[in-house]
Formats: sequence, structure tokens, C-alpha cells
Amino acid sequence: MDLVAGTPVFLEEIVARESDFAGQSVRVTGTLHSYSPAQESAVLVEGESAVVVDTRLLGVVKYHVGQTYQFIGVLSPTAASSDIAVDDVRCAGTVRLHARVGRVVDGLDMVMYRRAIMELRAADIL
Repeated sequence: MDLVAGTPVFLEEIVARESDFAGQSVRVTGTLHSYSPAQESAVLVEGESAVVVDTRLLGVVKYHVGQTYQFIGVLSPTAASSDIAVDDVRCAGTVRLHARVGRVVDGLDMVMYRRAIMELRAADIL
């Protein structure tokens, strides 16, 4: 199995087009809304969108709600479709990110990050 670099995508893109991203290696950034050690899963939120992140491959990590995280992994279809709502936020219900890399990126200027990703896409670099 070849590892593919995670393509930067925004959570709202995943929520809007879940089936298009299934099986894709992606990089997502957002604020940690919640973490369940028992289920080894986290909910990452950006704006009005959210994605469930499976953190099993990351080992034991102390996650802090409210911090900004970036995860790289593969979006996989979930067993059952569910329209999850998290505090008026739409959550991807048919895919889950199986993270292979995770890091804290507190202090990242999200407006500038978004602008940089959009410029790279416009220049056909991403």
C-alpha cells in the first residue's frame, strides 16, 4: 500500500460532497470540539462543518478541546449513514477520517491558511 500525501481540503467541502472524498487521502484543519477516549474518536469543527476523526492509529495522545488540530488520513465510508448535528454544525455522516498523523496547530491564522490553499489551487499546484 502506497502512502499518498494528504490533499488539503476544508471540512465544508467534505460535508457537501462526502461520497466524492471517500477513499481519498486528505489533510484537514479545525478546532477540536470533543474527544472520546473509549471510542478513540474526535469531532473536528471548522465554521459550520464537522468531521469525525478516528484516532486509533495515533496512539495515546492527550487531546484538548478548543485547540486547533490538523489531521492527515484517509476518508472511509462508515457502516451506516447518519446525519450528525453538533451544536448547529453539520457533521459528515457517511465518511470518517482515519488519521495517521495529527498535530496541534494553535496559532495558525485560519484566514491566511484558507487563502494560501485557495491560491495554490488556483495555480494548479494542489
